[in-house]
Amino acid sequence: MAQNVTVEETQKFLPIVRVTLGWMFLSAFVRRVINVPAKLDPHSSAYVGGKLITFIPHAWDPIKPFLVSVLLNPGLLYDFIILFTILEGVFGLFMMLGFLTRLSGLVIAGLAWGIGLAAGWLGSTCVDEWQIAAMEGAAAFMFVFTGSRWLSIDQFLAKRWKGIKVGKYYIAPW
Repeated sequence: MAQNVTVEETQKFLPIVRVTLGWMFLSAFVRRVINVPAKLDPHSSAYVGGKLITFIPHAWDPIKPFLVSVLLNPGLLYDFIILFTILEGVFGLFMMLGFLTRLSGLVIAGLAWGIGLAAGWLGSTCVDEWQIAAMEGAAAFMFVFTGSRWLSIDQFLAKRWKGIKVGKYYIAPW
């Protein structure tokens, strides 16, 4: 016999995915900033900028021309890596907390799919970037549509504030 399940009931399972997804991005921030700060030091052999060079032969358009231009300008490369790291940390934390979940999902999906386009297909021995792009990008984009209503800051805000009024409609940023 079929059961009637509401959207609200299915929302109860999403915090598991939301917290895990957020942690994947927040942990990348922690790894670079706290655990191995040499990854952000352009004078270190551990510098993340060096990994981007390995992406060039396999990168897909429109990311490839961007990567080439960034790699040819070390100052811009450093700024890009710092910005990318900050975005991973901030929106990873927001996703874990369920704060501005729809926006966080959009940003995280962009970061994940950007990694996939930049890495291209490196072959069957290196599928990490594709796993990131496929799974984390899809999960993040799911939150663009569903938001986060259960066990989240967004749930708390939604009870107190309808959202931004545009004409006769309210657009909830969560």
